[in-house]
Amino acid sequence: MNKAETFTIMKDTFGKKGSEEQVEGLTLIVDGKLKEVFDAIIDKSDEYDNYTDVLSSVIMHGVNEIIGKLK
Repeated sequence: MNKAETFTIMKDTFGKKGSEEQVEGLTLIVDGKLKEVFDAIIDKSDEYDNYTDVLSSVIMHGVNEIIGKLK
């Protein structure tokens, strides 16, 4: 797989406000092929205005599909 076909996810840990609990935070770098795909989705859809909207939908649809396969 070449660099243009990859994406980067960075992980960090954050303190949850008002609690001692630590939560994992993720940062997605939207670049290369992923950027091209997200841009195409935004251009061709009235539902999505930005990368955050697209990623939220991708995550929810993906989670629902995984849950459906587990039943």
